[in-house]
Order: sequence, then C-alpha cells, then structure tokens
Amino acid sequence: MSFLWTQTVDTEDNMSAKNTSQIPMQTVFLSEQRLGVLVWQRGEPAPVARLGLARDPLLCAAVAEKRAAREPGPGTLFHVDVPGGRGASARYAVVALGDEAVEVALVRPADASAALIDFVASVPFAFAILNMFLTNPYQAITVADHEGLMRYISPVHEKFLGLAPGAAMGRKAEEVIPNSRLPQVARSGKAEIGEMLQLGPGVTRIVNRMPVFEGGALVGAVGQVSFSGMPALNRMQQRLNQLHDEVQHYKRELHQLKRTPSPGAMVGSSAPMQRLAREIDAVAPLDVPVLILGESGTGKELVAQALHARGRDAQAPLVSLNLAALPATLIEAELFGYEAGAFTGGKKQGQPGKLEQAEGGTLFLDEVADIPMEIQVKLLRVLEDRQVQRLGASEGRRVNFRIVAATHRDLRALIDSGRFRLDLFYRLSGVVLQVPALRQRVEDIPALVQRFAEAFCERNGLTLPRMAPGVMSYLAQQSWPGNVRQLRQRVEEALVFCDGQLLSVENFARHQDLPARPAQPPMAPPAPAAMPLRSLEHAAILDAIARHGGNKKRAAQELGISRSYLYKVLAGG
Repeated sequence: MSFLWTQTVDTEDNMSAKNTSQIPMQTVFLSEQRLGVLVWQRGEPAPVARLGLARDPLLCAAVAEKRAAREPGPGTLFHVDVPGGRGASARYAVVALGDEAVEVALVRPADASAALIDFVASVPFAFAILNMFLTNPYQAITVADHEGLMRYISPVHEKFLGLAPGAAMGRKAEEVIPNSRLPQVARSGKAEIGEMLQLGPGVTRIVNRMPVFEGGALVGAVGQVSFSGMPALNRMQQRLNQLHDEVQHYKRELHQLKRTPSPGAMVGSSAPMQRLAREIDAVAPLDVPVLILGESGTGKELVAQALHARGRDAQAPLVSLNLAALPATLIEAELFGYEAGAFTGGKKQGQPGKLEQAEGGTLFLDEVADIPMEIQVKLLRVLEDRQVQRLGASEGRRVNFRIVAATHRDLRALIDSGRFRLDLFYRLSGVVLQVPALRQRVEDIPALVQRFAEAFCERNGLTLPRMAPGVMSYLAQQSWPGNVRQLRQRVEEALVFCDGQLLSVENFARHQDLPARPAQPPMAPPAPAAMPLRSLEHAAILDAIARHGGNKKRAAQELGISRSYLYKVLAGG
C-alpha cells in the first residue's frame, strides 16, 4: 500500500491543507512497510504529522525525543532504537530536514539494504565524509546509468575536462570522457579495476570502474579516476618492479635450497665434518666475517647457509653472488646497484645491489678470488665504513650485514702475485673455515649417496631402489676430484640407468674416472682377493653402514666389532 502526501505552505509560512495561497506542491510516495514521515511546524506536530511507519507511537516518541536532543543544523541524521517483544529492539534511521518554520523527518529501518542511511545516521560528520569523496581533488567520481548516460561528475573532473558544472548530465559517457568504458561496465556488470585511461597526449590516469546493482538489477556504473599524476604512478611502478625483483630473487634462493641438503643439518658424521660443525656453531652467532676455503665441489655454499641458518636471525635475508659466474663489467652493478639512467641497458628505475639486499642479514660472495682489482678497492671501502654508493648516485647509503666469502683458489699465491689485496684478505678472513675434500671423509659417502638418491627419486616421482653389495666400497676407492658435487652427479646418473629395483656398481661405472687395473675388466669392481686386509675391512664397514642408513652403531654390531675399532678403520688407523 502507498500513501500520497501533499503539503502546501502559504506566504506567511503557515501550513494549511485549505489555504489557497500556495507555493509549488511537493509530492512524496511512501511505502507503508518501508518508510515513514513525521512533520513539525515551529516545533509542534503538524496536522498531518504521521505517515507510514511513523504511525507507530513508540517510534514516533523515540524520534521526537532524539530530535529534541540533537544538535541544531539545516540537516541531521540519527538513528533510534524501538523496544520490541522478548527484549528485542528494532533500529531505524532518521533523516531530518527543514528550518525553524517547518521540519520533516523521514524514517526507515536501518537494515543491510539501508547501509548508507545507517552510516550517515551513526556518524555525526557523515555529510563531511561524503562531501570529501565527491570533491576530492585526487580522486574523481563519475556515474553513468544503465543506458550509459552521465548522471554525475566530480567538480575536479569537470574542471579537468573543461566542463561547466552539470554540463555533462544526460550526455553519453563516451562523448564526455575520452575512451570511457563506463557504458560497457554498466551493461556487462563486470568490474574493471586498476585500468589505465588515456585522456590525451601524455595524460594517463588509473581508473576503477564498478557496476551498481539495486534490488538485484543492474542500474549503472561508477568510475573512480586517480588525479594524483604520473609522478605518483611512476613511484608506484618503481616499487612494484622492485618488489617483483625481490620476489624473483627469493624464488631462485628457495629453488636452490630445495635442490641442496638442509643448511641446518649438514650431511656427514666423519671426524672432519664433526670438527667443521663445531666451528660453524661457534662462529654462527657472532658478527664476524668468515672466509670459507675448500676445493671446488666440497659444499662451501652449504657451509655459508649453515652459518646463516644457525646465526642470530635466520629469518633475515641470505643474499648470494657467484663472482666467477659474472663478467667483470657486471660485477660492480650487481654488488653496488645503480640509479635510474646510470648506464645503457639498465632498468629504468634503477636497482639495489646485493650489498643493499643483504641489509640485516648475510651476504655470501662465492669465488671471491675472481673479483677484479678495481672492485676490490670499492668492496674494501664498504667493509670499512659500511656505506654503499650505487652507480650514478651522488651519496652513499648505510648498510648493515655479515659477509661470508668463499674460494677454492690459493689466496696467498694470488696476494704474492699482486692479484688480490692483502688488506681485503684480512677484512674477509676474520675466521677461516676449511671444508674437507670428499677423499678426506670417505666414511660419509653412504650417507651422502642415500641423501642424493632420496632427493632425486622424490623430485622425479621414482621408487628408491636397493643398494647392491660392493657399491660403497667401489665409490670409496674413487679419487673424486669434483668432490661432493661430482658424487651427486654420479648418483643421479646411476639412478637414471638402473632398473629401478637395484642400484649396482655397473650403473656407477659407465664412465670410469680412474685407469682400469690390468688384472680386472674396467667395468667391474676390484676383486676381493686382490685387496689388502685393511681395504677389505674398510669396504665391509662402508657396506654395513650403507645397509643401516648411516647408523654406525648398528653396523658395528652386525660386523661384531666395537664402535671404537670401526672409527679407527674409517680413520685409516
């Protein structure tokens, strides 16, 4: 049911339904279920005072009480709560408009469908907030109906387009705003967020276009246009590019960590590895530079990862740079970074160097002996004053990190030949850690083979095969010039060519690294009868350790020897 309310007011400001001296009539359609009206004349209820919901005496009394207590003003919004049955209450939103002569209050339930009314009724400065959104000089609002006709444009947008206030109303959106897509959104109902809008030569803005629904029907679209300008857009783009680079860097680091054993649990329980583990635990929590020495393939980078993982803040960044993998012309840019436009071919927004990326964490410089002499001077300066200056920058930035360096080369020989600075060596070698070669820790081969085999099979969805007798003794007799890296390659290659059930010596001996013994075929392991007794003991112990997954106690029990004797044989005593 609907009500039709007609109000006439004479020139003396007296409300009367019968007076013939009238101003233009106001017509309001009311839904009996959803809306109510209360009218006051000079503070007193008018003859037609209650319509629709306002016929409820409790609601009328609550509105009158709240109205009397509100702050004066040309327009106010508030809400009232009307008690119901069983302790429940109903909330209504009230909009009061008028002046000293006549005042009208519109009432409706403050439910989810009336969120705007509830907002403005609950916030005393709601009008100021809405006005701020509409007149914001940095964010313009445009509104089009379902036919694509303009219904509203913010003043800042009108000024930008050279339009008089209200001049765009009723016109097609594409006639008013160049390249406008509001009509498409108003028809499709699909939002377009973060789009670029070309408003003219060299004029680009960020736009959000959102459809508007009412009662389930698509009634129009609203556009939000950012007028913060291209400098802000460029800053945002630079930040996004920087974050993208950092994400890619950490993805590469994560991929590398997945491919290698856990840095916190290095593989091997031999005496050299136990000593190295104790040294890592002693150094890791200290703010001291560390120089890692060892042959190629011994796992120097794993030592660096273990130092970081066992350090004071394992969540801080670990940034790695292999100096041997970069041409000399790029090392400086990678280390120190560069400003926008520093050189041709660089990123337009510039890029932070590894020194900056390692802020608060660890910088690992692999193959540090390959750093050019001119870069050594700059790196030494950074290590001394903790200030890094990007290429093309006019001033430096303070950085805080722990440096870990590694090399397989003889630094003393390089210093003597003038190819490495002695002062830089002292800066890098606060503590020196020596990583043992694989030939110095052959008793760790069973555990390493097990780790590499498990990782390879898991990565490729294969079943882990059994280890044939004699495999460990065969591997222990190899020279392993490539150390652990070479062992891993051989394990993975053998897994590729095994039958999936048994990993045998033949799978490892496809390419002999050592010259074949004249008395034996090159593809077969040495005959037990030709081996010295000590070698036979050593091979038997390695096979037993492999069968028990690296557990030396169980291996000694199976062989009927003491653990001390087992360690003595493994140590070569």
